[in-house]
Amino acid sequence: MLSYGLARVPAVAMGFATDGRIEGFGLVNLIDDKQFFPVYNPAPVVRREVLDKYPEVGELLNKIGPLLDTKTMTRMNYLVDIEHKDASAVARDWLVSVGLIDK
Repeated sequence: MLSYGLARVPAVAMGFATDGRIEGFGLVNLIDDKQFFPVYNPAPVVRREVLDKYPEVGELLNKIGPLLDTKTMTRMNYLVDIEHKDASAVARDWLVSVGLIDK
C-alpha cells in the first residue's frame, strides 16, 4: 500500500481493494466509476493430472469463487496483516464457516 500523508495512519492511500490495512486504518475504497483499474478476481489453477486423480478438488475450488468476494478477502487479510492471525487458520475458519469443509 502506497500512502500519502505525514501521520502514522495515512490520509490517502493506493493499494489493492482487498488490502487488510484498509479496515485496519479505517479507510474506504473509492468507487472506480471510470473503470480505470482492472478487476483482479481469484481464479484456481490446477494441473490436469491433479484433477484427473482428484476430481473433487475442481468441484470444491469452483464453489469458492462466488463466495470469496472483496469484503470477505479484505476481512481475512485484515485478520492476518493487522491482527497477526495465522493465515492457514483464518482460511480454514472461513472454509468451515461457509460449509466447504468440516471442522
